[in-house]
Amino acid sequence: ARRAGARKTVLAAPDIPRPPFWGSRVVREMPLEIVLQHLHKPELFRLSWGAKNTQGEEWRQLSADFEERLLRMAKDAKRHATLQPQAVYAYLPVNSDGDQLIVWDAEVYAATGETREAARFSFPRQPDGETLCISDYFAPLNGDGRADVMVLQTVTVGHVATEEVERLQAANEYSEAYYFHGLAVQAAEATANYLTHIAQGQLGIPANRGKRYSWGYPACPELADHEIVLRLLPQLESDLGMSLTESWQWLPEQSTAALFTHHPDAKYYSVGNIDRAGQILG
Repeated sequence: ARRAGARKTVLAAPDIPRPPFWGSRVVREMPLEIVLQHLHKPELFRLSWGAKNTQGEEWRQLSADFEERLLRMAKDAKRHATLQPQAVYAYLPVNSDGDQLIVWDAEVYAATGETREAARFSFPRQPDGETLCISDYFAPLNGDGRADVMVLQTVTVGHVATEEVERLQAANEYSEAYYFHGLAVQAAEATANYLTHIAQGQLGIPANRGKRYSWGYPACPELADHEIVLRLLPQLESDLGMSLTESWQWLPEQSTAALFTHHPDAKYYSVGNIDRAGQILG
């Protein structure tokens, strides 16, 4: 449903890319050295490693120290396999229905072209301004009858990362545990970045087209939707051993789920009075 007075301001995408397959795939391992090329170092250094608003000469020295630390820790993580990037991702047929996004059964759609509802996400709409809603970035139901494509992806660096933090803490290596935990969190984000990069290539779209939205941020706030993600991607549990806490957080902790829209006008935005900096971290 759309709020009274709210209108869709997003124009239709110029094209709907053709996915290489419909349904999901498990990526059991990714080269850590390639994944870490997709690290967002300012986020790692400033947010996860505590540099925060350091500037000038102090920042230059600190970032040089952190570069050395990152190189050492990345080598150690590869040698001891304490970061294990893995993922499940899917190309799913979808159509928007007002503020909702209908996900069709990928197997049925691939086999027959018929649309049978498998799940449905609901997203908040901006009350004013551009009145944006994630569903608007996908082709509407009752359009030309053709399904759009959504990428659904969940990544993790594995239970081994959590175990390594616990091992370091048990050995009273609290400083190293702090830095490793920060690296593990950002390595999961780097894995998400890498997987999105792969999906963009498979869809045949440029790297600057589309946006990825993670649950828990303003445009996509409902963490309970992780249950729908788990239902759509059962290999998360069966193949990667992932699960949800009672508050719908992922286990292992260093994991993230997101949806990706190929729409070239997609952008990050806040809804109402909620505005959490860092939506781009999704």
